[in-house]
Amino acid sequence: MTDAPLLFFHDTSVLVNFHRPGLIPVLGPLLRENVRWTGSIRTECARKEQQLELPGLVDAADRLLGEPLLPEPSEHLSIRQLRRQMASPGDHPQQHLGEAESITLIQKRRLRAVFVTDDRAAMSWAKPIECVGTWRLLRLARRRGLVTMEEAKALWQEFVGAGGTPPSTIRTLSQFVATYE
Repeated sequence: MTDAPLLFFHDTSVLVNFHRPGLIPVLGPLLRENVRWTGSIRTECARKEQQLELPGLVDAADRLLGEPLLPEPSEHLSIRQLRRQMASPGDHPQQHLGEAESITLIQKRRLRAVFVTDDRAAMSWAKPIECVGTWRLLRLARRRGLVTMEEAKALWQEFVGAGGTPPSTIRTLSQFVATYE
């Protein structure tokens, strides 16, 4: 396990955020092409593409992430159990399935991995797996020169325009610019 490359398992939230301004391709070089996703996350992306009117989301994610990992029969029970634990009354039966599948595959297969998500609840369930979200990835992309300030601002503006609430330290565009310059 220690010789294996560090893998980055993507959740839908970060993919949506990077897709809106056309920045999904940046995630490949940023994460050294060690990017993965699961079948449930791919299905969730297809659903979000329709719900949020995000044409090309699945195609862009497919180009970045390739074939999704699928659970083995022996992993299905653990995935369903975790999904039930994560769910609240009234949740859609598929809600949290992608997160539960990603977390379970990382844990059961003992993968050296980081879970790429903005879902705070999923981050709690994932412990001790390291998690990273949109804003940390965007900061790293800026430092490495993979994203211009204009592209970073476009992501922030698309996120806010879609109803997202950025972290308190970058709540306004001027705070965002000061932090990410």
